[in-house]
Amino acid sequence: MKKGLFFAAFSFLAFTVSAQDKEVKVGDVLKINSTSESTYQHIDLPRKNIIIKRGGVPNYKSVANNEVVVTRLETNKNGEQIAVLKRTDGRKFFNSFPVVKANVSDALASNELTF
Repeated sequence: MKKGLFFAAFSFLAFTVSAQDKEVKVGDVLKINSTSESTYQHIDLPRKNIIIKRGGVPNYKSVANNEVVVTRLETNKNGEQIAVLKRTDGRKFFNSFPVVKANVSDALASNELTF
């Protein structure tokens, strides 16, 4: 009896979670959330030395809570969806990078990006 109830509850939750997945399209506005770690795993931000060489300010905390728009979608050789993100306010990331790339499905799953 317990196994049947557990299976029913698990299958209901699995169906509900898969039904909530949204398809990301060009023009969608996403929000970059802050992470507990110092770096983002699924958003491809440049390293500190590259930011400094380009004349930027290497403050990763400035990336959190920014709204970004998806300007282009690509698919890599592993079949993962890669999005090119641009800030909605028109400013550059770290005062030197106009766009950054992110693995959309993994970033949404890890809560680095939200709708």
